[in-house]
Amino acid sequence: MNSIEEQLNELIANMTSEQIRKVMTKVKTNGPTKIDTSHRLRSNAITNLYFKCAPLPYKSPYEEYRDHSDSIREQVLSGVDL
Repeated sequence: MNSIEEQLNELIANMTSEQIRKVMTKVKTNGPTKIDTSHRLRSNAITNLYFKCAPLPYKSPYEEYRDHSDSIREQVLSGVDL
């Protein structure tokens, strides 16, 4: 096993930076090719919808603010799509 590692280390040591770059373009990695951000986008959209529609507590009667925030909260919890 060590002999293979030694051979590889020798090969790598003798390679130029251009040769290493060519090899690295051919080597496949197991990393993610695309990151799924749909959950974060949906969560941000729900948050934005809530704050865009919610009446401000210091500019509207408290009852209106409380009723509206409760109805929005119920919609979010029920999973209503945007």
